[in-house]
Amino acid sequence: MSDAESKPIFVRGRPVPDASVTPVVHYYRAEVGRGNVWRQRMDATTNWAIGASTAIVSVAFSRPDVPHVLIPIGGVLVFLLMCIEGRRYRLYDVFRSRTRLLEAHMVVPYLMHDVDLLPGGWRANLAEDLLQPSYKMSFWRATGSRLRRNYIWIFLILMLAWTARVAARTTPGIGGAQFVPTAVDAAHVYQGFAYGPLPAWAMLGLTALYFGALGAWIYLAGRSPDPDQMVYVRLRARETQWPL
Repeated sequence: MSDAESKPIFVRGRPVPDASVTPVVHYYRAEVGRGNVWRQRMDATTNWAIGASTAIVSVAFSRPDVPHVLIPIGGVLVFLLMCIEGRRYRLYDVFRSRTRLLEAHMVVPYLMHDVDLLPGGWRANLAEDLLQPSYKMSFWRATGSRLRRNYIWIFLILMLAWTARVAARTTPGIGGAQFVPTAVDAAHVYQGFAYGPLPAWAMLGLTALYFGALGAWIYLAGRSPDPDQMVYVRLRARETQWPL
């Protein structure tokens, strides 16, 4: 393809007829409102995860007889909340993409008069998405994004709290076992990770596999193609690529 053919094609004209401006503006406000609602739901899920982690760590350190394995079990609850937030992020992205479409193709031309408009068939694409709504990203990519931005830090804090709980020595005392400040050695911490029939090496091995899987999820979700192929497939088939 030559340089002349690879250059973007410009078309002139207004983005929508004048009679359609008011309905489209009201529709834009509605999409922004729906996007804000789902954004608030995403924030609420993150708050639930932080609150649940705080409560789990507080209970684990409240009494020496509380098993330390409560903290990694609480990580399972945080993982489920992360999956819920990934689903909500997919829904939020649907409304975000529609508002972005209107901003780029309708608002910008009205702000900059007498300019060439970019092509892309955006009105047909928006109408098709309204008739047949679809996600713009897969659950894998959406959840991986929330893991990279928020939840990986929660998991790391839980891991540090688990290590601190294991390192805390206990001694029998009046009214039950008590925490006592003593020097901590690596052998004590290592042996403390054992729980029930599971030895310390098994617990640490499972933890390493878990964090390795989270790291691979973050890496692959941000760099691999969308496995669901729910978006951009139609645009790849076109000669003129349009990013919105």
